[in-house]
Amino acid sequence: MSPRRAILAAVAAFIAVNVLFLGARPVLTADETRYGSIAAQMVERGDWLALQMSGFKFYEKPPLVTWMMAASIELLGHTGFAIRLPMALCGGLAALAAAVGARRAAILAGRTRDEATVTGALVALCALTMVLPAVGASVAILDMPIAAFTVSASVAVFMAATGPAGRARLGWLAVAGVMAGLAFMTKGLLALVFPAMAVAPWLMWERRWRDLVVLPWVPLAVGALVVLPWALAVSRAEPGFWHRFIVHEHVQRFLGTGSNQPKEPMAFYLLVVPLGAVPWIVTLPMAAQRWPALARVSEGVRFAACAVLGPLLFLSLSRGKLPTYSLPVFPPLAWLLVEGVLAAFAAMPPRAARAAAFVPGAVLAVLGLSAFVLSLAGDASGALLSRAWLDAPHAHAAVLGAVLVLWGVGDWLAQRAPAGPRRLAWMGLSPVAALASFGLLFPDALLNDSLASGRTVESERATLCGAGTLFCDQKLAHASAWFLDREDFLVIGAPREFENGLGRPEDDARLVAEAEFPQRLAAARAHGSACVAAATDIVDRLVSLPGVPAPAHRSDHRGWALVEFAPAPPR
Repeated sequence: MSPRRAILAAVAAFIAVNVLFLGARPVLTADETRYGSIAAQMVERGDWLALQMSGFKFYEKPPLVTWMMAASIELLGHTGFAIRLPMALCGGLAALAAAVGARRAAILAGRTRDEATVTGALVALCALTMVLPAVGASVAILDMPIAAFTVSASVAVFMAATGPAGRARLGWLAVAGVMAGLAFMTKGLLALVFPAMAVAPWLMWERRWRDLVVLPWVPLAVGALVVLPWALAVSRAEPGFWHRFIVHEHVQRFLGTGSNQPKEPMAFYLLVVPLGAVPWIVTLPMAAQRWPALARVSEGVRFAACAVLGPLLFLSLSRGKLPTYSLPVFPPLAWLLVEGVLAAFAAMPPRAARAAAFVPGAVLAVLGLSAFVLSLAGDASGALLSRAWLDAPHAHAAVLGAVLVLWGVGDWLAQRAPAGPRRLAWMGLSPVAALASFGLLFPDALLNDSLASGRTVESERATLCGAGTLFCDQKLAHASAWFLDREDFLVIGAPREFENGLGRPEDDARLVAEAEFPQRLAAARAHGSACVAAATDIVDRLVSLPGVPAPAHRSDHRGWALVEFAPAPPR
């Protein structure tokens, strides 16, 4: 396979999976609406230093990703595509970093430059077409950027350590520092933890004790220069930031105290990573057989193994766990899988393909044809399909059928190709249509309207914007800020991130405990109408409290409800 074709395959996968339908899916509450509204308000205020969330101080994260989203909003407008584009680009950066490292390792292992370039491109293709990285690159959250920057920092140190001494080494160490600085500006001290957990075990494995001491200093110095201007500015402007950020966002999250995150067992990521690596996880048995032999001769395989196991160990020890926290593991895992599969292919006859290998493609084709049949069945399948999609369910089923058939055909072509890079490329390209269509085929009917709230919040725009006082729960508050550009709400019930721990009277006055609601409602109605938009169970509890009058209007949606109270009659 030529390097040009391998690179084109990786670039095509990036465009199709990460960019093509990035704006097709609805903006989700509360993560996407939270970060999106913070960025939109930054653009509106023109204050790019301190993060504010509808007037509340937001001390949970540094500002880099918000800056990226805000710049994208300035260029592309107030859209879901705009706030997700930085994540898509970071997904490409993570894959590119792994490709650069894999190419260097292949050259060190004695392959030609063309062969090494093909290997790097296949690693990028693999990293882009795993399901969790593909999803992570399409959601406006911070986990893909931190993965991209920390993986890039780790690979840059690998490039420095395996290259000649001199300017090139200093250049790669400076790149590592820039990436570590950007990672710190994304999510704090993880900028140091993830690269250290990848690089330090590798250097010890290589018995490079001097490099273990010498290599970190340039990245640390350059990273400090990247962070320092903002760190000094935020210290002057927001004196409470560092205590809140270090104690709550790092120590308490790691220990699982003072955090809303679920506390999962230590083995949590042993399930998440294999599922996140679909469809490539099917190559694990073949690749794993070759890893011991490869590890004896390849610095790159040893580095990639450390880059998977080190961060995975740290994440497993942390009490707070979410699936997307594991995103830094996938680019080096793609590196390991590609190297292992290529080594396995090299030991096969060129045209080796077992009959059983064609079964997955046949199954996918049958599933696709079944979806086509459902799309043509009209009313007979309407009730079933509407459980997944609210609008045009039959058209969605037809698209699903098409991408599954394409996947099956691609898998069939992969198994017919010679055992080698060309087969691996077809294996990577075959699921591209399915992964690319995630935004188009997003099953909005499976989520209640408190998670995919854009449609129903927009339908209640007149009521929500016309109310004199608006009470919202945490999720609907973010939805109101993003979809309606209304920021003067009061937060009812559990405030979560709106409770910033700073004791600012102007912030605390906007937090309303459920027991206080009758009094706060009475005060609001004295000045005009009042509205409550919250989860259905919260609304039910509020309207049943003593002293709460019957609402003038109520509308129920899937998962949330809106009640409107008329102004109090004049005395």
